Amino acid sequence: MNTLKQFFIGNLYTDDNNALLSLFAPLIASTTEKCADHFYKILLSDPNSQPYISNQLVEDKLKAELQKWIYQTLTPKTTPAARLEIEQTQRHVGAVHTRVDVPMALVNCAMNMIKQVLYQALSATTEYTDSEKLRYIPLMDQLLDASLSLINESYVEGHLENERTAQEFRSRSTAHELAIEIERIKGDFYNWLTQLMGALLFEHRTTTLLNIYQQDFALWIRHKLNFVCTETHSSQQIRANIATIQTQLDLIKDSSIEQRNELLKNISDLTKESGWMLSQIADANIETSTREDPLTSLIERRFINPILQNEVHMAMQTEEPFSLMMIDIDDFKNINDLHGHQAGDEVLSTIGRVLRNSLRVTDYAFRYGGEEFLILLPETPLNNALLAAQKILKKIQNTKVTIKSGRQLQVTVSIGLSEFDGHPDYDKTIGLADEKLYEAKYKGKNGYAY
Repeated sequence: MNTLKQFFIGNLYTDDNNALLSLFAPLIASTTEKCADHFYKILLSDPNSQPYISNQLVEDKLKAELQKWIYQTLTPKTTPAARLEIEQTQRHVGAVHTRVDVPMALVNCAMNMIKQVLYQALSATTEYTDSEKLRYIPLMDQLLDASLSLINESYVEGHLENERTAQEFRSRSTAHELAIEIERIKGDFYNWLTQLMGALLFEHRTTTLLNIYQQDFALWIRHKLNFVCTETHSSQQIRANIATIQTQLDLIKDSSIEQRNELLKNISDLTKESGWMLSQIADANIETSTREDPLTSLIERRFINPILQNEVHMAMQTEEPFSLMMIDIDDFKNINDLHGHQAGDEVLSTIGRVLRNSLRVTDYAFRYGGEEFLILLPETPLNNALLAAQKILKKIQNTKVTIKSGRQLQVTVSIGLSEFDGHPDYDKTIGLADEKLYEAKYKGKNGYAY
């Protein structure tokens, strides 16, 4: 099975995992009510939650729905139909949150609270051996994390689609998109802390958790924070917090229980401070003007220089190369000539949307000029960039562009790829990607070259 696909929720319900889920199903059934009670007790005491819920709504519907969702997610799925249904359930939850406009941070907090109660229940029960618990905990984490990923993905897609349909609020929607991304990063930060504490509590393997720089949220902070935060002190402080957290993590392995508790308290305090600062940055961005090309909603070309300067510096420091993709829409002039410039604009807008939805939170997508786009993939060697290019080609091939006349156009692109080779002049890397783009065009278009 593909390494990444095995972590997708539908692929987690293997025969072995289903047997383990079946073993722990009675515990989950007896704990779901406590999870819901704990979450909503805290939520109802928070004044910020008042626009979204009430005591009556919680008692009449939400508690039961949350309990049902926990049980559905953490019990066996033995048929393809059942696995498909659980995937659709997670996406449906995200879509509901979009319609109700529940903040993503609230959803992430709910997951952390649910895990906290489940960890406590597992710690207290004597019905299972330590070996069984140690096998179950990572599976439970994987299922809940995979669920949250689908919920957030559906939520973001819904939010972005809603914002794009309101053209008069385009500049504000850009800021909201960024705020959503920051909230997602903050949620991932808190989720890592919860996983770390759970892993240390049950003394199971924590190797990847003890390196904060391997976490996606830390990569985002390293590569993107400077360009979404106009206030230098805040970005510097968050980066300093990350470095301090890593220092504390390095001390945990050989620490006593008392020392470990103190270290975890320090890490928790630094995480909370960083989360608060990220929220402040998100709020500040709502007040700023857009940095994006209005047609494609991608980053304007004028921001390439400072971003690539930063990436070259980071690549030389970490010895982790970045890769570039130069993308050009095939036969774009013919589209304009045959169907008009409005059709051309619709094609550009659609391709921009596909590119945005195909990339990681750490990646950058630029409107390079005309029908050309530039994708920057930080800490990504060429072989991984090739996989990303294949994904983009397939998505665009499967996308039909509906123009004003109602006709649907099939559009393809050509892609040139290059990897940073240590030369400090990033124009060299851009130039190589451009050369490879024309090589892809020469070979017949609708493909890539590297």
